[in-house]
Amino acid sequence: MYIFDLHCDLLNNFYKNPNYDFLLNNGHISEVGLNLGGYLAQCFAIYLPPEVPKNNSYFFFKTQYNLFCKIIKKSRTLRQAKTKQDILKNAQNGKISAILTAENADFLGGDIKKLKIAENLGVKILGLIWNNENCLGYPNSTIKNINNLPLKNFGCAVIDYLNHSTITPDVSHLNYGGFNSVANILKKPFIATHSACNEIFPHPRNLTDEQIKKIANSGGVVGINFYSKFLNGTNTTTIDDIIMHLKHLIKTGGQDVAALGSDFDGIDCNLFLKNCSQMPILADALIKNFGTLLAEKICFKNALRVL
Repeated sequence: MYIFDLHCDLLNNFYKNPNYDFLLNNGHISEVGLNLGGYLAQCFAIYLPPEVPKNNSYFFFKTQYNLFCKIIKKSRTLRQAKTKQDILKNAQNGKISAILTAENADFLGGDIKKLKIAENLGVKILGLIWNNENCLGYPNSTIKNINNLPLKNFGCAVIDYLNHSTITPDVSHLNYGGFNSVANILKKPFIATHSACNEIFPHPRNLTDEQIKKIANSGGVVGINFYSKFLNGTNTTTIDDIIMHLKHLIKTGGQDVAALGSDFDGIDCNLFLKNCSQMPILADALIKNFGTLLAEKICFKNALRVL
């Protein structure tokens, strides 16, 4: 069973430690692990932390992009993919596709031209925000007035631009009002790369049934996050937690909306998987609970379709 994971934070590990080993390490994602895990594709997020000064944010983005290129160059099996056709060709050649994404579009600095540059570099998914206000809009919040704020003017301009772009917007971390701005402006599928279901476990980061339906109706997908704080509120994630959220996701939005967004190397809970090499354990559980055809949709086919 192929695996297509919509979100990981490996690049941030390299930024913190230039000597970080991609081949084999103690984190969640490694070259050895991706091969053992049966991966078709892994999305690698360029994460922009809020402490980076705004006048340095684009340089920070390019620095992490260079780390991404360095990983690809040194890897024996990883190849960048910019299209679905790239992914299929890589698989035919026994290679795993690396897909570049961004988390927190504040690196744009209010300049739409930088979005075109990011597109040319191969960014395929744009996470509009993280947990802080940025030049596009506002993060999810327990404060109702903040949570209901729409995207800022620049955020709306970005979404309008994405209507004619190969980049897909990612609404994970976005507030309720900003989500609705995306749904109203965008005329193509949009996604939540690493989220969960608010109906199963209430959390500001989780999606309501209304939001799940809007993503599904757009033709997009939701990658279920593996972080226990979003799944059950404890420090431990089990297979049953993943299955429960997937079942609700499918019940609410249909079979084509379900995908995987592990948030590997960005979560620190006790996880039923040691790392990405053990993803076949999850795949087997999905087959047992959903059957092979639906398990394939969850594991890779839905994400591949949206790209």
